[in-house]
Order: sequence, then C-alpha cells, then structure tokens
Amino acid sequence: MHIEPSFRKRYHKALSDTAMLKAVKNGTGRLRGQRATAIEAVGAERWMEFRNRAEAIRMHVIQHLDQYLEQLIDNVLKKGGHVCLAKTGEEAVQYISELAKKKNAKSILKSKSMVSEEIHLNPALEKQGCKVIESDLGEWIIQLAGETPSHIIAPAMHKNRFQVADLFNAVSDEKIPTEIADLCGFARKYLREKFLGIDIGITGCNFALADSGAITLCTNEGNARIISALSPTLVTIMGMERILPGLEELTVMLSLLARSATGQKLTVYNTLSTGVRKAEELDGPQEFHLVIVDNGRSKQLGTKYEKILNCIRCGSCLNACPVYRNIGGHAYGWVYPGPIGAVLSPLYQGMDKYGELAYATTLCGACTFACPVKIPLHDMLYALRNDKVELEKKGELAEDIAYKGWSATFASMSRYRFSIRMARRFQFPLVKAEKIAFGPPPISDWLKHRDMPALPNKFFHEIWPEMNKDRKE
Repeated sequence: MHIEPSFRKRYHKALSDTAMLKAVKNGTGRLRGQRATAIEAVGAERWMEFRNRAEAIRMHVIQHLDQYLEQLIDNVLKKGGHVCLAKTGEEAVQYISELAKKKNAKSILKSKSMVSEEIHLNPALEKQGCKVIESDLGEWIIQLAGETPSHIIAPAMHKNRFQVADLFNAVSDEKIPTEIADLCGFARKYLREKFLGIDIGITGCNFALADSGAITLCTNEGNARIISALSPTLVTIMGMERILPGLEELTVMLSLLARSATGQKLTVYNTLSTGVRKAEELDGPQEFHLVIVDNGRSKQLGTKYEKILNCIRCGSCLNACPVYRNIGGHAYGWVYPGPIGAVLSPLYQGMDKYGELAYATTLCGACTFACPVKIPLHDMLYALRNDKVELEKKGELAEDIAYKGWSATFASMSRYRFSIRMARRFQFPLVKAEKIAFGPPPISDWLKHRDMPALPNKFFHEIWPEMNKDRKE
C-alpha cells in the first residue's frame, strides 16, 4: 500500500473517500455507544476507581520496567522458552526470519499483532518464500486488500460488507453473498483449513506476566488460542512495555480492556500460555520464542512522555476523537492511528517524519477522558506542538499569523469591538442559513467538511445591559 509522505495529502485523500468515512463513523459510533453502556452498568464512581487502579498499576510497571523484564525473561527461560530482546525492529525481524529459515517454514499463521505491523514482519517473511496468513478476520480482510490496519482493534473498520465481499470473491471459487453471516461463514471455512498445516505460529501479546512468564492473548474469534495450541513452533512478539506483575493486576486490566474497547464485560477468549508443551499435555508448542521489542520505547522512560507507555491498545481514544472519526486511520500514515498514534508516531519514528500529526487534534480532551489508564493525550499533543516549533525554530505560518492577530485584537477592548463590527459587516456575502457557507483559503478547506456559525447580530455582553435593566424593573 503506497502511503503519501505528506499528512496534508493523506487527509485530503481520506476526506474524498465517502464510503470509508461512512464506515468509520458508523463503526466508531457503535463502539462508543457500547462503551458508554458498559460504563453506565458499572457506575461512574466505580469506573473511575477502575481507571485510578489501572493507572497506578501501569505507572508502577513502567517505573520498574527493568526489574519486571528481567523477571519475565528468567521465567520464560525456566519454562523452556527462548527470548530475543530486540533493540530495533530490524533486529526482531532478523531473529524471526532466521528462525523461519532454520525451521524451513513455508506456512506461517499469525494472530493480530500491531508490533509485527510496526516492524514490517510480513513482507520480510514473504520475501524469503514463506506464506504468511493473517487469522484475525479484520487483519485477513486488509491483507487481501493489500492495506495496513486503520483501527487498533478493528483493522478493517473502514470497509463495508460489499467491499469485503469483493475481496473474498477474489479468493473464492464460488460467488459469496454480501450478507454478513455468509461472509463470516466463508472466512471461517477458508481460514480453518489453514490452521492444520502450520509450520510456525506468530501471535501478539496483550500482556505478559512477570511472575510466571505467561503470555495473555485476548481475542473474540479464538484464533490466537488455536495458533498457540497447534503450532509446533510459536513466536510471540510484544512491545517491551506490555508487561504486568501477575494475575491480580491482569484481572483489573482485562476488565478495563474489554469494556473500553468493545463494551464487553470480558473478551470472549482470554488465553494464558506458558512456555512449551509438557510431556503429559495434549497441545501447545514444542518450541516457544518470545521477542521483546524496544524500537524507540525505552527513549520515553523518564521523559514528559513516559505515560504513553501505559497504553493498553484498547482503541477508545480513536473512537472518541473527532479528527479520527472524520479522516479514518490511514491518514495518520503509520501503524498507530488516532490520538495515540499522533503521539506514538513522532516519538518512535521521529519528529521530522510525523511531527505534523501533533496538529491532527482539536485539543478537546475527549481522548484523555476516554483513556482507561488516564494518559493525558491532549496535553502530550500540545507538548509535541511546542517541541516541533522549538526544533524547527518556527511555527506553522498561518497559525503564527492567526495567533498574533488574535493576541493583538483581544488585548484591547476597542480593537476587539471594532473587529467584531467589521466581521459582522463583511461576513454578509459569505452567510447562508445563518452559517458561513464559504470563504477564502485556508478557511475554504475547513468549511468543506464542517459548519461555522455566522456571527450573531448582537453578543451577550451587548444585550446584557438591556436585560439587566428589565430584570431590575
């Protein structure tokens, strides 16, 4: 999938894709509604207690990350597993590619892993002749489309059922109807056969438990647990921050993750697997490899952005964000979209490549309010804007002019009132149905997709003296 280097071009392209925008608005609206219902059932006060507890757990883990990583690695090794601590994405890819060569692997089945998308694992494995198949329904859809995920928990949210049917028909001998039940039935039948011939299984990791070396996988389709049960060689890839002390902390996170992501009390399948298959066990891998990826994460420790490592990848900030809902995920240009992506991308990939994403926000704070582990996302986006200006020694030209003009006008009562009178007079040819209908660039771009109320004939401070006079009388 070709990705435009310019954020401006990416979001312009997204705004012209009406089918995608409709699908994203429907999808995020449904998930927001389910989350709100789940929180209402718990109660606002208890929900806040959940969030406080989760934030405290995540902060404790991140501040003692070295200790918990060491404990996790020791326990994985004790259970017969192998561990790769990869400083970069390239190191992780090289380790898994060499393992695939050693095993002469031809068929590799994957369960959803954002880190594998982050390090571009699939293209590297396919380049050496491996057939890589995504087993998660959404991931498989976008794999057929040759695209990257557009949402953290619903990677194919941007596609409607007619587009999905077209993709399925390209790999089917029979015509697949466009009904959702038929589409799911075909995917289930097609993918089920692939599980039987796995050479290597690759999964992501929702959480790793330091005190036991167990890997936690949360899916609603059960595909990850089938991979972990049937693969002779299992590879699990995790970001180095996806770690918890033990089961007690996991119970808090599982409850919070499911409610935040989809409004469920719990994800349908929560699988804990530890090490390799024992002699008396019927399933499980004969060989297990845990790949722990840094790839820019450790640079955030001890900085003002450290809390970004608390993220549990629930996607609730995406569903709450008015910007994401209007441009979808591909406009963000990297693996992680939405407010979390607008922070992670410049921090992990560099301000020069993704610094523009700091402006993909209204700074309304909806993302921070939605975040179950209380990451101050809108504060971080504001800080990234400051960092970008400091780094480049300049701001956005239009923004500089606008804020200097705003500052000069609002610093003086007479200038403010004069500007209001002039704006009322000159807005007249631009107003239609009490809204500014069009205008010169850059306002014209803004008005294509949003409404701007026209200035009223009188502001509140202008009618207040008259109202106050009537009230006294």
